[in-house]
Amino acid sequence: MNQKQLNKEDWGKVERKRGFFRSYARDFGKVTAGNAIMLGANMIIFVLTLCVVMFFVSWIFPVFRPDALKDYIIGTGLVDESLVTDEEVNNMYYLMCMICAFLFNGFLLIANGPFCAAVSYYFKNVLIGENSIKHDIKKGLKDNWKKSLGASFISLIVTMVLLFNIGYYQNGVGSASFAMAAKSFFFCLLWFWSSMQLFIYPLIACVELSFKEVYKNAAVMVVKNFPIALLVFVVQAVLFGFAPFLLVFTVGSIGYGITMLLYLLFSFGFVSYISMYVTWRAIQKIIHEND
Repeated sequence: MNQKQLNKEDWGKVERKRGFFRSYARDFGKVTAGNAIMLGANMIIFVLTLCVVMFFVSWIFPVFRPDALKDYIIGTGLVDESLVTDEEVNNMYYLMCMICAFLFNGFLLIANGPFCAAVSYYFKNVLIGENSIKHDIKKGLKDNWKKSLGASFISLIVTMVLLFNIGYYQNGVGSASFAMAAKSFFFCLLWFWSSMQLFIYPLIACVELSFKEVYKNAAVMVVKNFPIALLVFVVQAVLFGFAPFLLVFTVGSIGYGITMLLYLLFSFGFVSYISMYVTWRAIQKIIHEND
């Protein structure tokens, strides 16, 4: 692979941009283009993501089923029972499934790996001011599709295994205290695994590492950059979880439109861009440690 390596001179070009938000403001159009690519790529695997959500999330949260959701809404007493029709409940259920599917995509737990790596390569070049979207995406796909496809497959399997374990203990296996401890443990593992994904695709796209070294270094970077990883996780949770649910289910059709605009123009690109920006020094540090 003829991969362009990260180096101190490249990082100096980023530092001269004087901060993330000025950099993002200048590159907004390019980030929006990257967002469109990420959204389109994730739509390719959206049906798979929906299947995972509908199976595992309903197992972990029993209310996440049409019949249980209807009973829950009626039980709150906030809506007259005559207004809670099966059609309305089904519409709400499938809308919740779609938002959760985007949430899984946004956390990169289920993602189109080759395009994630290609967009990471493109954003790296955007940051240093030497980018061409057509060339960068094409090169990023050509150089990294095998390794990034393997990474996305591994992420899918590990995510399903972790969700299975959470659901297993959620359904009352063992004592209550043990089940709670086990669920908490696997939720923490799921967060750690999600945070690793922030580093995996930039590592694949921007440095020469074996598959094993990619995961080793990603895990080390999560530990050494815990505040950053946690901050990005919160940003992802807000953009792909809290904000869409709040907008769609409290604001109505206007909120639905705003949510669609977030997906179309902002969320995927912003997370990918900020991830590449804030992890660059971490990647460079690991490279130096391995030299």
